[in-house]
Amino acid sequence: MPVCPNNIPTILIVDDEPFNLEFLELILKQQGYNIITAASGRRARELAEEVQPDLILLDIMMPDESGFECAAVLRLSPETCEIPIVFLSALDDDENTGRGFDAGAVDFIAKPFAYKDVIQRIRMHLKLTNCDRHVRRRIALSPSNATVEVDFPNHGTRVVFPRETAAPGLSIHESALLGDKSESHLLLNFSHPCAESMPVTIKELLAANCGPLFSASETMRNIGIALNYLDSGNEISAIYARLDRDNEVLTVVNAGTLPAILLRRAKSPQLIERQSGNLGSLGMGLPPCSSYKISKGDRIYMFSREMVLAYEWEGEAINDLLEACHLSSGIDLETACFAAVELLQNNGKQPGGILVGIEG
Repeated sequence: MPVCPNNIPTILIVDDEPFNLEFLELILKQQGYNIITAASGRRARELAEEVQPDLILLDIMMPDESGFECAAVLRLSPETCEIPIVFLSALDDDENTGRGFDAGAVDFIAKPFAYKDVIQRIRMHLKLTNCDRHVRRRIALSPSNATVEVDFPNHGTRVVFPRETAAPGLSIHESALLGDKSESHLLLNFSHPCAESMPVTIKELLAANCGPLFSASETMRNIGIALNYLDSGNEISAIYARLDRDNEVLTVVNAGTLPAILLRRAKSPQLIERQSGNLGSLGMGLPPCSSYKISKGDRIYMFSREMVLAYEWEGEAINDLLEACHLSSGIDLETACFAAVELLQNNGKQPGGILVGIEG
């Protein structure tokens, strides 16, 4: 079963214009955040004390109580003084931006704004806040609340072969539900059989390093650093695919493993080759990633090295898989995945390893 991100931040949006509230709520919910809204400064302060959001987006020009006044009161309250405030306003002159920072804002975004800029700056401030909390509280990942398992919603399709594995071998698959229409899948290859506890470790690491605070590259970097520390004797390659159906974007990070197969309608089949060395080889550096426009019915296939052991040459297996997946693009995903597995059989013996198919 997929896991939920450990940390899904809550953002309070404050604006007296209904259109602004609805627009910001829509784009931020699509990113996976929890959203609450207020149409006045007074209501915003009530919600801030009650809910304790992780960040406040605050408009300046509001009747009765301006954003400046609201922020000043929030900063005086022990319950809300540490919540980061980002001002949104058309008042972007030096005097007003200065007033905003004096009132305790951490950032000032001028209207009209590009929504992608808002998303990036929100992510940055939430990360800074999260790091500060970890430094001060030294919170370790607790097995009692480390992961929450959920069921995938009905949007899209995903198939994993085999459905269950008796024990961890040379490959592990884990997935995460990032939103109502967003998900991610991580497929790892190990040079030596991993410990029986490794699947649980992978589940916890993915849950702790996915969600709206992390890009796909950051997820892979953080997991790679942790695994290099926990299992330094194993060479680990991995591929990570994050599918955002709301924005029709597929992001893939291939760290040293076999190429993924991308099938998009009206486009030729495509191999997503490795973009860097093995997982963790870049240390604190971010591994490269690739993003693709994805539509309903488009598919990506990922497979572990064990799947192609029946072939003397990996390239031949990949070419055969590419052709098989392309020819079966008109049938349902589960049947297509089983057809690919049958292709890789050797003398009637099912191949080892894992194959993952995901549909937009």
